Amino acid sequence: MGRAFADSNVLFPFSVMDLLLALSEDGVHEVIWTDDLLDEWERVIVREHKRSSESASQITHAVREFFADSKVQREEYEHLIEEMPGRDPDDRAHMAAVIARQPCTILTYNTKDFPSRPLAKRGVRVADPDAYLCEIAAEWPEEVVDTIARLAAEKSRPPRTPHDLLDGLEHAGVRQFAAMLRPRLPRR
Repeated sequence: MGRAFADSNVLFPFSVMDLLLALSEDGVHEVIWTDDLLDEWERVIVREHKRSSESASQITHAVREFFADSKVQREEYEHLIEEMPGRDPDDRAHMAAVIARQPCTILTYNTKDFPSRPLAKRGVRVADPDAYLCEIAAEWPEEVVDTIARLAAEKSRPPRTPHDLLDGLEHAGVRQFAAMLRPRLPRR
């Protein structure tokens, strides 16, 4: 089972975050997180008017509660932050946390912010979320389809089909993943 840490830019829109967490729930991979990450996500999503402060807080509370075993404690990585490249303090904290739990993959749309060579030397891979999800689907095709079906069945406001979920994921930027899974789903 692989381990992934999603940069906050991957967690917009919520559909990708929802899928990553569902795949973790279903044992396909493990998503790790930190309070730093959830605090950054909450700040940004409220600032960008994507969620209310209350809604964002409810989501981060749920992650903290239901995925408590996947939390990387600050004391595990705080001593590594100063060693990390780059100027963005959030990115440096994320890299340090991932190194503390390597082997791991950082999922980000801003791969330039996470220098792959130095991180690879420390057991960390940097990947675009679409490529990562395609790898997961290639390795665990039935499990991924089952997760998509389960997620769709849980949606009631509004009701969603697995194809609807793939449409949303495609819109969120994981186009190859959506295209890869479409033929595996029952026809609409």
